[in-house]
Amino acid sequence: MEKHNFIMKVALIWIISDFPTYGMLSGWSTHGKFACPYCMWDIKSFTLNSGAKPCWFDCQRRFLPINHSFRRDQCFFKKSVVENSLPPQEFSGLW
Repeated sequence: MEKHNFIMKVALIWIISDFPTYGMLSGWSTHGKFACPYCMWDIKSFTLNSGAKPCWFDCQRRFLPINHSFRRDQCFFKKSVVENSLPPQEFSGLW
């Protein structure tokens, strides 16, 4: 049995679907009103009338291209709402 040195390359890929682990690794709270790590403080969430829980339904449309047909769809998303806002600013990690 010979000993060889090698370069190991690893990708962390399962964190995307494991939201609690994502919160632990990133340091961002993934619970409550400010749970979205992409929106951070520029949130579009709202509170449900029964249960008072935060809801992020229809918050994803602002990430679509400006001319996407889903942005103008008033029937299958929030009623009578056309999404005109831009996605939140991406942070570089530098202060």
